[in-house]
Amino acid sequence: MPMPMRFRLAALAAAALILAGCGAYTAYWFHVAGQLRKGVEDFAAARRADGWRLDFAPPVPFGFPGAIGLDLGAFVLATPSGLEWQSDGVRLLVPGFDPLGPTLELGTRHAIALGDGWRGVVTAAGASVRLRVDGDGDLHAFSFEAGRPLLEQPGQGPLSAERLAVAYQWLNPPDPGHEKPSADFTLDARGVEMSLPAGLNLNRRLDGVRVEGRVMGTIPETAPLSALAAWSNAGGTVELDKVAVEWAPLSLEGDGTLAFDPALQPLVATTARIRGWNEMIGRLKEAGLMEPGMASAAEMLLAILARPDPQGRPTLTLSITLQDGVLSAGQVKLLRLPPLPITPPGPGAPPS
Repeated sequence: MPMPMRFRLAALAAAALILAGCGAYTAYWFHVAGQLRKGVEDFAAARRADGWRLDFAPPVPFGFPGAIGLDLGAFVLATPSGLEWQSDGVRLLVPGFDPLGPTLELGTRHAIALGDGWRGVVTAAGASVRLRVDGDGDLHAFSFEAGRPLLEQPGQGPLSAERLAVAYQWLNPPDPGHEKPSADFTLDARGVEMSLPAGLNLNRRLDGVRVEGRVMGTIPETAPLSALAAWSNAGGTVELDKVAVEWAPLSLEGDGTLAFDPALQPLVATTARIRGWNEMIGRLKEAGLMEPGMASAAEMLLAILARPDPQGRPTLTLSITLQDGVLSAGQVKLLRLPPLPITPPGPGAPPS
């Protein structure tokens, strides 16, 4: 039986609307892809004018219809101060209906160099940065995640993790002083594997590391090292609201403050709550790093100082500090850490 005329007209009208909608979305997709490409090229031109090196392939659009993407190919970024990052591939991806939430896919191999000659290579099963911008295009927050990152550097053993995640959020409005937080952040690492000297009977694996904190004071919007120095000199600090480390047999929870000295080396003052120290002392004694008599005295003293936590577990509360490169627990100096490979910017120094 033939279809009534009104049904045919309705079907034709619906098809026309669908085609019109598809055409409108296609036009929107190519418009946004073009604007995205222009934004990338404008950003690169501005950085190059400041003396940066920024190399990437001509952006190639991809992702239609669900997402809007630009494939930038192999990527090189270097600042005048010598900081350099090379990736085997970078892609910028914008969800089709969420242009304020772009994602950077960072490839699987990254070569990193600092200004004083330090070099390292990071490989990962996948790494990405998810950005959040506001209606004016200003960055509001970002989150970084890498699967199975592995750091290799000359003269050092490898450092790896099953997962690494960092989240950072700027708080508004910014405060010109250093009494209020301008940002908050979290760092979470799982299954960290580190190299230790041969014969040292300690666990090479950290089951978990988590840091939660707030940046006090506003970091200027200038070159990274210059901004860090200016913020620090103005009294900026980082409030560490939570530091948790699971390094069997040790378990540590704490809070404290992080700052930087004039050479941009870290200064740390924390209060730590530690469990499992008896097993750690036993391992140090087995490795010959503590004499049996000293180990027994330490176990007795720490047992006296320990108090039960809310779950009834013996817990030792100590101040953990890092100053002038020396890590100390209470009044006991534990070890000297190598300085961070950072050269503070001086008067007349190039932008960092």
